[in-house]
Amino acid sequence: MRCGCPECGSFMIHAESDHACVCPDCLYRCYACQGTGTALSREAVLAMKGAAEIKTTEQRMRDAQKTEE
Repeated sequence: MRCGCPECGSFMIHAESDHACVCPDCLYRCYACQGTGTALSREAVLAMKGAAEIKTTEQRMRDAQKTEE
């Protein structure tokens, strides 16, 4: 992944040894594209699953109403 440094705007380089991108100008380290520190808790995953199931159920109900009309 190649991206611009959020601190100074320079082109950042991926550092394989650190699993991060490093800015050669200001030495800022970015872990965004690696997903570091973004793991979801079990509760968050279950909440997302529940929201998806609710949306699916609502869509089925709308589809059923359309076929009845």
